[in-house]
Amino acid sequence: MTKLEEVALLKEQMRNLLSQAKTEKRSLTDEEQTKFNELMTRKNQIVIDETLRSLESSKSAILPENKRAIFAKALYDVCNHRSLEEYGNFADAKGLNFSMRAEGDPVRTSSTDAAPMIPTTIGDIIEPLEKGLIVNKLGIKMQYGLIGELMFPTLAAVEATIEGENTKINPTKLDIGNLKAHPWRLGISIPLSNDAIDQTNDALFDVTVKQLSLSTARTLNKIMFAGEKQGLASKGVFVKDSPTVEYEVAPTFEDVVALETAVMDENVDVTDGTAAYICSPKMCGKLKTTRIEKGSPEMVLKDGMMNGYPVHMTNYMGADELGFGVFSNVGIGQWGKIRMTIDDVTLADTNETKFTLNSKYDIVVARPEAFAIAKKKAVAKAAKA
Repeated sequence: MTKLEEVALLKEQMRNLLSQAKTEKRSLTDEEQTKFNELMTRKNQIVIDETLRSLESSKSAILPENKRAIFAKALYDVCNHRSLEEYGNFADAKGLNFSMRAEGDPVRTSSTDAAPMIPTTIGDIIEPLEKGLIVNKLGIKMQYGLIGELMFPTLAAVEATIEGENTKINPTKLDIGNLKAHPWRLGISIPLSNDAIDQTNDALFDVTVKQLSLSTARTLNKIMFAGEKQGLASKGVFVKDSPTVEYEVAPTFEDVVALETAVMDENVDVTDGTAAYICSPKMCGKLKTTRIEKGSPEMVLKDGMMNGYPVHMTNYMGADELGFGVFSNVGIGQWGKIRMTIDDVTLADTNETKFTLNSKYDIVVARPEAFAIAKKKAVAKAAKA
């Protein structure tokens, strides 16, 4: 039995205990409560162990120092309108281009005895961007440098090659049109002191590329988790006509389970390791202080786990919202090159240069039914006398 299968079995046993008590309109007996607590403790431990194992196996890549140096030098030469011939397609008079791989000959310094330097590529932007995405914590990777459509390899019920207009997934129907991407432009700008550029500081890479990448990640997180559609971007996973669950003061454990059940009722596999609850810090605080059941020592949210799934926080969720989803059913893509435009004119009066990172992105939700959201009931306005 795999760890995922064991978690699914433990959850089923917990659900059976709650369902029986609910059917008989009673609380859990002391024996049932003890059993329930043991099952939850075991389930949480499995998930924590798997998360730690994943973290230990991941290795962080370190950008070679020569790449940092060539990046700083290229910025200096672009801003001071020097010859850019040695940079090939990486740099031109308007800025820097980040492509999928190095194009043309290796970039070299003007020194005759210097070793070739590797141009900065799109991967240097995507790495910090990906790490800033909440779904990256669930193993969902951004697809970048795209020309065609996003791929959804984790949708086990869909064949690798889809023929015809529609593909059936159990009783539900997956509309192939939903998998079409419609990339939109996302641009982020930051000002940088000209003095820092003139010093050709190796830290310029962190100040510009990484900060712009993390800003892009924050914007993508907002688009994905906000309860309302953001501008011309695609709808986020929790943008619904009406909430799946409504609660009075704070979500109960039954409400938490109801979100999972709503997704499972749509024949969505919740055991692929990408299912999670998403909430705001305020909601997280509520759940940490809400008991699973009256008199129970167990809280709904404990040690970053709830109902056997990880809980991730973001300020882009509504303060009183709680979402649940299987994130293998959403794809994040970046299309074409990423271009950094360097504008040394607009902010010249403050001795600054504006750096703008531009590219096209899209967030495609393959199965909207794989996501459910709980919201606080709206308080009815009292009628005027």
